Amino acid sequence: MNHSRIAAEVLRFRFGTLDDHAGARRGLPFDVDEAAEVVVACGDPGVDRALRMVGEAWQAAGLDPGAIDHRWAPGDAARLRTVGGPALLDAVDDLVAGLSRCRTRT
Repeated sequence: MNHSRIAAEVLRFRFGTLDDHAGARRGLPFDVDEAAEVVVACGDPGVDRALRMVGEAWQAAGLDPGAIDHRWAPGDAARLRTVGGPALLDAVDDLVAGLSRCRTRT
């Protein structure tokens, strides 16, 4: 499993939960794949916890383990969100915050 690709999908997932007025549906103002590589390479403990929580929620949702590091189907993302609940979104927000922390370190 490629942690950078998982992180990229997590970022797409999180920004996809935002209202359209935030620009989530029009595309992001940065390269998600590059951001994911930065956040994973940084070694931030909050990012590590977030990725672990996503993996645990993915398993709990009964989703295909081989699909976690590929583009998530809308149905898979919805199931993940339902199973993971607010705790999952909080963990994903830690990953997003980790991106900010990691960019200031580099």
